[in-house]
Amino acid sequence: MKTRYVVVAAVVLSAWVSGDLQLSECEVTAKTESGYVCGRRRPAANGEEYASFRGIPYARQPLGKLRFQELHPPKPFNGVFDAREEGPVCPQVDVIYGPLLQPRSMGEDCIRINIHVPLYALPDRGEYPGQRPLLPILAWIHGGSFSYGSGDADFHGPEYLVTKGVILVTFNYRLHVLGFLSLNSKSIPGNNGLRDCRTALQWIQRNARFFGGDPDNVTIGGQSAGGAMAHLLSISPSCKGLFHKVMALSGNAISNFFSYSPVYSALIAKLFLVYMGINVLEDPESIHQRLITAPMGSLLEANRFLLDQLGLVTFTPVIETPAKNFTAILPRDAELLLDEGWGKETPILFGVCSNEAQTYKKRLAAVNLETKLRLLPQLTVPLNLLFTSNPLMVPALTFNVLDEYYNNSLITLDQFCNVITDSFYKYPVLRAIEKRVKTGSAPTFQYEFSYHGQKSIVKEVLKTEFPGAGHLEDITYFFRLNAIQGPLVVNELSQNDPDSMMREWMTRLITNFIITGDPTPVEERYGLPKWPEADRHLMYESIDMPMLYNAKTPTPYMKGKKRFFDKQYKLGRLGK
Repeated sequence: MKTRYVVVAAVVLSAWVSGDLQLSECEVTAKTESGYVCGRRRPAANGEEYASFRGIPYARQPLGKLRFQELHPPKPFNGVFDAREEGPVCPQVDVIYGPLLQPRSMGEDCIRINIHVPLYALPDRGEYPGQRPLLPILAWIHGGSFSYGSGDADFHGPEYLVTKGVILVTFNYRLHVLGFLSLNSKSIPGNNGLRDCRTALQWIQRNARFFGGDPDNVTIGGQSAGGAMAHLLSISPSCKGLFHKVMALSGNAISNFFSYSPVYSALIAKLFLVYMGINVLEDPESIHQRLITAPMGSLLEANRFLLDQLGLVTFTPVIETPAKNFTAILPRDAELLLDEGWGKETPILFGVCSNEAQTYKKRLAAVNLETKLRLLPQLTVPLNLLFTSNPLMVPALTFNVLDEYYNNSLITLDQFCNVITDSFYKYPVLRAIEKRVKTGSAPTFQYEFSYHGQKSIVKEVLKTEFPGAGHLEDITYFFRLNAIQGPLVVNELSQNDPDSMMREWMTRLITNFIITGDPTPVEERYGLPKWPEADRHLMYESIDMPMLYNAKTPTPYMKGKKRFFDKQYKLGRLGK
């Protein structure tokens, strides 16, 4: 089986560890639990320097028989670890990002973490960690439909955030088949990608002080699938104490762009096994042994096939059956965990973009989704609603969605994009906030980003145009997209043009939350109003212009859509 995607064979760990590399050769160094790491000084957006350590293993690499196991603790380095450049990204097939990502290589030895630190905060060699004031940490979980992406600085450049006195930590986790396949068995129960994130957060707790970071002031954040994972970890009983604030942007634990239903997980597993030529009735442990030795190219081809058939997502988080030697991340329905109050003690910032689905409209057209929806109209029902509902209710749900959005006329891609924006992103945030309010939670904030940039990197690179802001656009104002060079990059030293002002504004709001748990603490208001918490009125901040507070409640349109989807969830649960 041929593949268009070149997968670099797994590189042994010693390739990044050099017994000949001396600490004196390093621009910056830090000591970790595994030994010394050698990093680089790099320029931040304001011209100052920051210390960057990239590609550090945060666990043993899951190679060979470890392919589907929970990660094992990292081994000590044999010498000084060379962390001056990033390591391989996890094997993947990218169908969205395109030139926004520039991975150097791919391989299963991808369990790497990157730490970017303001230079002044890094402990001097020999200095006791924590001797200086410790800085707050943002541990960022990358997005990518649980199938692609990485923590690399090509898409998550730290150059803005480190100027505000925070440490940025990013990392890779196992993706698609390796990260989220579930056979509901003792050897492949699912959720390895989520467990990898938990392992990375544990590594941060043990090593933060070596880099000048405060292990007692960690914010986990993510966008899209990363936002969903951050929120899922925040309500997981197994993750208490690993972080203190949460940012869930364009995705949360009950988003409708994926389903954590075991029914959905079993369907995807069956489609995958059929494509791989494996008998679905075979013993799961026998299947496990076959998948351990399956060529990575074959696994990638299978995931590519499923992505082309399904559009945006394939393997996803799932409600787990307890399995020996695996830490359960999602033991129950995420909605039940929210109703029980898990995560209520943690401040959270939710965010959405005004026109989310337009970013990947071309992708939906490329997989001929319009025709598929006309042949299978039940696919217009949001994914999690579809797979968590009583099957007998699906015809009624389908009729209701078609009537609400299409007036029971011909299904078009533009209309489906409206369904996606409303039901995948905006509605789940309102539903999650409502559940937090009922349990008396810690402060909850939300924003809707609708700023139409003069030079939108996402729109330019993806060669599309639409009003407002689409998926990904908000984070480009606090992460630098280092993969893109030339005229699309905002003049970072300018303070006058609107895009530069928005970059400064978003970076300030985000770092305020990371530092204090409040986007607008008293000392940062400059006489402007406080950003209101998202109370029972579901208040949110409309970010459509830089340096402007614009608190709102949901529009009459969105209130109507919330009532509509609330009714569909109640209908779907009838008879269950």
